[in-house]
Amino acid sequence: MNTDTCAFTGHHPLRFDFGYDEDDPLCGTIKRTMLSQIKTLCENGVTTFFTDCEVGVGMWAAELVLDLMRNHPEVQLICVLPHEEQAKKWTPELRDRYYIILEKSSRNVLIGTHYTENSYKRCGDYLIRHANFLIAVYGNENVTTLDTTSRTIAYARKKGRVIIYIHPDTANVTPITITLQRCLKV
Repeated sequence: MNTDTCAFTGHHPLRFDFGYDEDDPLCGTIKRTMLSQIKTLCENGVTTFFTDCEVGVGMWAAELVLDLMRNHPEVQLICVLPHEEQAKKWTPELRDRYYIILEKSSRNVLIGTHYTENSYKRCGDYLIRHANFLIAVYGNENVTTLDTTSRTIAYARKKGRVIIYIHPDTANVTPITITLQRCLKV
């Protein structure tokens, strides 16, 4: 675990009121909020970002970091893939975005060659083991503890990671200024 790394997690697109409609104003607000948090972390020395490239938050995060990498060569994106056929059932448009992300990322890590019941749990665990910060687009109401995002956040809490919450219905951020400053001084 490093103090210069951050991972992402978040709800599946169907959890959002806008679903898969990324042109929705709330989706745009969430993405701008994510970018603001990414930039704040970068300004404080965080240079490596991990994502699972899942549709929704994982993919948005990857694209935001890739955009940032154009002007900041020190920034890296590491895509952690739960299994080889992760995008097999996605729409052609989402698969295209996914493969562009993988091609442009700094590095890709494959957790397993085939899907298993633990593929996504192992992927989330990897993200948390390798990151000091977690940006989570997450609201804990109406979520089961079996949800991948919930498990990833629970593991991050257990490991003492700094979690930056962005609420999925409002894009409001849970303030972490004091925690961020304490962590980065270590």
